[in-house]
Amino acid sequence: MSTTIKTQYQDVHNLLQDNAGKKLTTKLMDQFVELMQSKVMAKTFKKDDEGIVTHVYCYYHKEWENISEIDYGKKASTSTGLNTMCKQGVSNWTKQQRVMKLAKAKLLDDVASGEVEASELANSIALIDEQAKQIKPYEVTVVETEEVEA
Repeated sequence: MSTTIKTQYQDVHNLLQDNAGKKLTTKLMDQFVELMQSKVMAKTFKKDDEGIVTHVYCYYHKEWENISEIDYGKKASTSTGLNTMCKQGVSNWTKQQRVMKLAKAKLLDDVASGEVEASELANSIALIDEQAKQIKPYEVTVVETEEVEA
C-alpha cells in the first residue's frame, strides 16, 4: 500500500526514514526541533516608546521601512492596521505577477506554433519565474513646488 505524505511533513518523514531503527537521541531530537521551528519572523513591525508603529518589515523589499517616509496601505486584518508590503512593493509585485502570467501564456502559444522548441520550455519558464522574483528598489518620488512670493 502506498501512502502519500503531506508536503509540510516530508522533511520529518525523510528524517524518520533515514534513521529507522535508531533510538530517539538528543542529536536526532535537535534535528526534529530544527525542522519544526517557525521560519516566520516573530514581529513584522516596530513600535516606539509610546506604542506607535514606526517601522514595518516590507515583504516585497525584504527590509524594515520607516512608515513616516514610505507609504503603506491600510489593512484591517493585520495587528498594525497596515499592509505587509509598501504601496510601491504591492504595485511592483502585482505588475510582475501579471507580466509572468502573460509571458507563460505566450510561451505556451509559441511552443504550440513551433516558434519555440519544447525542449527549451523548462529553461524559458525558469527564466520567466526568475524575472518575476526580482525585487525593484524603492523609488523616491520628488515633488517640485513653485515658490510663490508674498
